[in-house]
Amino acid sequence: MNPIFSRTFKALCSIALVGLLSACGASSTVEPFKPTRVVGLGDGFNDPAATVNDGTTTRTVVGQVAAYFGQSNILYKAKAGAQIKASAGAPIADLATQIGDVIANDGGFSATDLVFIAVGTFDVKAGSNPDTAAQALVTQVQRLKTAGAKHILIMPVLDVSRTPWGRVNTSTVSTTATNTFNEAVLLALSNAFGGQTPNSVIYANASGVTSQFLYVTSFAVVSPFTDTGFSSTVVAGTTPACGNATLFTGCTSAAANASYTTMLFADGIHLTPAGNRWVASFLYNATAQGWR
Repeated sequence: MNPIFSRTFKALCSIALVGLLSACGASSTVEPFKPTRVVGLGDGFNDPAATVNDGTTTRTVVGQVAAYFGQSNILYKAKAGAQIKASAGAPIADLATQIGDVIANDGGFSATDLVFIAVGTFDVKAGSNPDTAAQALVTQVQRLKTAGAKHILIMPVLDVSRTPWGRVNTSTVSTTATNTFNEAVLLALSNAFGGQTPNSVIYANASGVTSQFLYVTSFAVVSPFTDTGFSSTVVAGTTPACGNATLFTGCTSAAANASYTTMLFADGIHLTPAGNRWVASFLYNATAQGWR
């Protein structure tokens, strides 16, 4: 082999090897997403007032998700009973109104925000058209992205028929209603953003939380919860920790059943702090798909 060619070839190989090693090193040092603020939008799953007030910052789903990310800077905008797009004159701020509030009064959204949306439960409860509601949700997600949000986590609706309210209103809502709603949201997000979990938008329906919620509410007791579902002789889950299956306002720890730390349901729809933390673990794990 020509000595000059040999030396040149070896030099090129060395450069290529260094380049490959540098590329490998660069990919291994990419920092995971660390939000500087967590914004909780939607309904009572992100509203501190809609569960048992145990005095902790992790009693909501968004509070626990924020804790998993090591962040205590949480902006709570969610309201119990909120829908994606409420009817005119509704007293509860819907998702669109909450987003507008952040834009107008809290500096808007940024790439370092984690925006967590828990919404749809009261759309299902109200019998809203799932396709219309799903498209309204897509519109608000697009609005968030336009406003600068780069990390948006969306919680699927847990089966409304398995809540204490649903147990005593079996003629009003069914498992099919929740499934149809979640499927409509998944399809709408996929069509709008390309793929089930775009890098900037994670719809956590594939996280396992909906199937696990069905599982734990199919039995009278599923550890660590003691009030999850039903048996042939006992209908559990119809008397929540706050005492009334027809209310959706949570309660103070003093007013709660003393066993609320091992109960799943706080009121007719919402979960106890223990239940919210349980759900949050699934949603945080879902962020490993693109953010960790």
